Amino acid sequence: IWGRVTMSDSAELKNLDMADFKLNDYDNIRIEMPEPPSITEEDIDAQLFEYVISGGKQIQSIADLGDEWVRDNFDGLETVQDVRQSIKDQYDKEMEYQLNDVKLQNCCEALIARLEGEVPEDVIQNNIDFMRENNQRLLDGMHMSFEQFLREEHMTADQYEEKLRDEAIYQLKLNVALDLMADVLGTQVGNHELTEYLSTPDPEAFLAEIREKNQVENARRAAVRIKVMRRIVDTAIVNGVLPGADQSDDFGFVMGR
Repeated sequence: IWGRVTMSDSAELKNLDMADFKLNDYDNIRIEMPEPPSITEEDIDAQLFEYVISGGKQIQSIADLGDEWVRDNFDGLETVQDVRQSIKDQYDKEMEYQLNDVKLQNCCEALIARLEGEVPEDVIQNNIDFMRENNQRLLDGMHMSFEQFLREEHMTADQYEEKLRDEAIYQLKLNVALDLMADVLGTQVGNHELTEYLSTPDPEAFLAEIREKNQVENARRAAVRIKVMRRIVDTAIVNGVLPGADQSDDFGFVMGR
């Protein structure tokens, strides 16, 4: 049940005075990113060896994996080299997803570091209560007791409460920072754009539901945060390297450059 909902509206800000907060910098976010490791031929051999183990008695070593075996076991692939390339392509795709997650997290933390102002304790506690209740609903849906959850997470009840607090403060500060950035940038999301930023399997049903529950503006606020966060990630200066010129200009007008 863990995992930061970094741009959701779960962190309620209605009791905050936004005048108590400011960002000390509105320019492009600067982050450091690790160089992605490359898959080696030995790594690919190790993956092929998994096929050896599961191949039965007729497959004794990687050398036994011939083109005929490939055609019998892989749709659309013809040769062992095709399989090797497929393994590499899959690795590269998974690594790209992982690095995108790291980049997003680094950008979120860098944005929060620019925020000046403290979230009142009562607002923090309200959000902790919200998160605790939401987590309990998720556990109920999985037919898992709270005690079982703690055992599986190797966590005490006190550690759980501490983690809830950390998560609540993180989300509150991030949402405040995104709202401040959205105001400066003048970011808007029209009704027709909501499902572009708020992923849903049934866009029409989602729009009908938020209209029925008078939640359109809450959904819009969440969508604006996601739109701003995407822009921050796309324009981030990574390892000192500027993004493309068309992106690096995005924040230039804010700073009057």
